[in-house]
Amino acid sequence: MPSKGIDCYSYVPDTLSATYEVRFEVPGDSFTHITKDNFTKRHVEVESSKINGRDHLISIHGIGHVVGRFQWTVYRAGIEVASAFNNINALTGNLAAGSTMLSTQLFTPIRTEDAIITYGFYDAGHGEAGLTSHDQCWVFIAPLTLQSWLGDIAPPGSNEEAKPFSRLCLVCPHDNGMNTIQNVDLVLQSLDEDALGELKNHLPHLNFFNHLPDSALIHMLPNIVYGVSVTQKKTITFMLELGARYFEFRPAYLLPLFERTSHLENKLYFQHACIPGMAFDDFLEEQVSFLDSHPTEVCVIHIRHDNIPSECKLPTDDELDDMFNKACAAATTAPLTWGGSDLLQHSIASLRESGSRLIVLRNADKYDSWTSQAYATLTADPILQRFEGMTTEGQSQPGSGDLTILQCQATSQSIKEVLVYSVLASNAATSCLTSTKADLDRQTLPWLRANLNQRLRAEEKLCVLLNDFIDGATTETGVEVSRERLLWP
Repeated sequence: MPSKGIDCYSYVPDTLSATYEVRFEVPGDSFTHITKDNFTKRHVEVESSKINGRDHLISIHGIGHVVGRFQWTVYRAGIEVASAFNNINALTGNLAAGSTMLSTQLFTPIRTEDAIITYGFYDAGHGEAGLTSHDQCWVFIAPLTLQSWLGDIAPPGSNEEAKPFSRLCLVCPHDNGMNTIQNVDLVLQSLDEDALGELKNHLPHLNFFNHLPDSALIHMLPNIVYGVSVTQKKTITFMLELGARYFEFRPAYLLPLFERTSHLENKLYFQHACIPGMAFDDFLEEQVSFLDSHPTEVCVIHIRHDNIPSECKLPTDDELDDMFNKACAAATTAPLTWGGSDLLQHSIASLRESGSRLIVLRNADKYDSWTSQAYATLTADPILQRFEGMTTEGQSQPGSGDLTILQCQATSQSIKEVLVYSVLASNAATSCLTSTKADLDRQTLPWLRANLNQRLRAEEKLCVLLNDFIDGATTETGVEVSRERLLWP
């Protein structure tokens, strides 16, 4: 009988294990995940033979009873606190009307009295281009205590606070400034066919679609940009509350083409190639507001300008200095200042005492797991091989700088067939970025917890974990690794 499969993943932190559980349901089948099920995958099927009018998980559309509901529900002490569902056609595998997880834009974090719940869903096809044929759904729970995790593992006055800041392992939301498509819409909606040719010079991925008429390609541009660029869907404040403390930001002014054709103000934005994300001043405002209300925490901002077209004007050092000064001056609870890479070697205590809780790096060298070949993947194997090849000796090789970066997310959009299929499917929940998220986390995060501190022991090198669609499973990994590193002699 026709059916559609869904792979399910969850994360329930140890600190909330006594109260939280995640239930996944389809007609005729269900199971519940608790803490012991972290980093596992479980499969269910929406089967047409099990769909009947008496089941509360039914939504009947189209030909007979072929649409069944897949639903997840989070319970706190036995009481439902969050849920979402998709109505899935068992015959075609398509999502049906009335669903609540139709688009990544809808995956808004849910806050309870002691947790933040993040989730996502990938609407799979039939396995085209090597992609999975199973829908993917993840529900990750993070304790609210993550918003002050540095204060918890290095309390004021403790031995841990006396250790250098570089001992830590921070978590970074990959391309954090691409957490909105508001500005994307503003720069794309006014493009015409003449402008499209110019844009192709800056976005090589567009040449994958040369078989389409320009008029059709312009209509599909938002889907293309969304599929290759939008890697976060939370506000910066939510990312900080989830425990992220390291942020790469690529500030530049608008591409002249967008300055001419859009109504967007020409100021500094996060740039994904030439696509503008969030404004830099808004980003800094959220960073400072968070630090002002969380006095034990320290954040790192890494200013980078890689892969930005030369036509996009870059800010000068003086412009950036002025913006950092202005942003820090807005703090009201206690003095807040910023400084450069030398602060990485200062003790956590000295950073708190001086108020130097915003560390700014600029185009810094790094020892990085990422390569274009290894990360153009749909599986975790080449990423884990890159992790396996990183060593303490490698951390000190020439050009490695002060940073050791381990990236958990794949760049499957670099595979032409994957990107073309994902875009042509034209479903807001078919971004190839979401197809691998949960299954990669299931494999990369346990590896990092078990191996990072044994393989990468250069205590003067700050470690950073990058991931798409930041969540509590990733940030708790960084916290646990940091806790262990602060206990080193």
